[in-house]
Amino acid sequence: MTRLFVVIVTTFALISGTALAQDTLAERGPFGLGAMYGMTGPNPRYLAGITAKYFLDENNAIDAAVLRRLSSDSDWYIWADYLYHFRSLITLEKGELPVYIGVGGRLKLQENDDNKFGIRFPVGIAYEFSGLPMDIFVEVVPIWDVALSYDFDLEGGFGVRFYF
Repeated sequence: MTRLFVVIVTTFALISGTALAQDTLAERGPFGLGAMYGMTGPNPRYLAGITAKYFLDENNAIDAAVLRRLSSDSDWYIWADYLYHFRSLITLEKGELPVYIGVGGRLKLQENDDNKFGIRFPVGIAYEFSGLPMDIFVEVVPIWDVALSYDFDLEGGFGVRFYF
């Protein structure tokens, strides 16, 4: 899966190198696709996979991801979130650095059939490049697992997306 992560990032980097200067979401496109690497707790499990994001407008977006646990062939993490971006909290000379918060759902499919549904509360920050249709992000995500019993986890991750 790590090899897949490197191939995805390299491919999108080569494709985006030919992009024209694009300064706003409208100019660079609302849809982003990329790779993500993350960790879930309390017992560390490392994840890698694909992430996508669609901006509804300048501040509102939907993101989703499908990640696989690196030490298992059958543990999958699938989620989708609504995100709100605070664009004026941090100002930069080049690019943008919005802080975002959101709410969503996660389905954790595990090899031992201890599958769980969780409510996600992502908090993150993304650097949106000026002149390049991509962003890099890091986020921390408290999750309330809802099943026959209740549990609370903390997940986080970082990734890169290319927009078109």
